[in-house]
Amino acid sequence: MRSRDCRHYSRRELIEIIYELERREVRLERKLEKTREKLKDRSVRMEQAGSMAEVAAVIAGLFDAADEAAAMYLSGVRNQAEGRRIAEEKAS
Repeated sequence: MRSRDCRHYSRRELIEIIYELERREVRLERKLEKTREKLKDRSVRMEQAGSMAEVAAVIAGLFDAADEAAAMYLSGVRNQAEGRRIAEEKAS
């Protein structure tokens, strides 16, 4: 508002305008702070999601290794059982 625009307002009206502008400024500052908090929270969640994705990849690798180890163990058990069966057949 330019100074010549304010000339037709009374002192009381100008004080009310200033008061309203200050209230608006406070509301906007609160809104800005809430928005900053949301942004910070979202950033933290994005970082955690990245960390969780890394953890999930490691866990998936562990499960793959465990699955492979279990398959090798079962194969060994089957081979051992087959060897015993053959040995028993030859012995009888």
